[in-house]
Amino acid sequence: MSVIKILSGINWLLIGIYGVFTIWALLQKANSANDAGGSEQEVALKGIGVFLLLVLAGLNWVPYQWTKIVALLLVISLLLLLRYISAH
Repeated sequence: MSVIKILSGINWLLIGIYGVFTIWALLQKANSANDAGGSEQEVALKGIGVFLLLVLAGLNWVPYQWTKIVALLLVISLLLLLRYISAH
């Protein structure tokens, strides 16, 4: 197997994990007690999460190697950010 296929497989796996977290967040009921601005900020963050999921899938779908590397770096940073937020 070539490096690009391995990189693409790892990307799709991590994008799938991020997608599960995004779908889970979308299924949660918006709670105005979660933030000071009401539920609008929570809905906006959910929308940004879906947008980033589409961007990651698009970057991984393009056949260029540099887009797959960028997608890998983005999905790793997003998953680390989610882990940091959930731990604190």
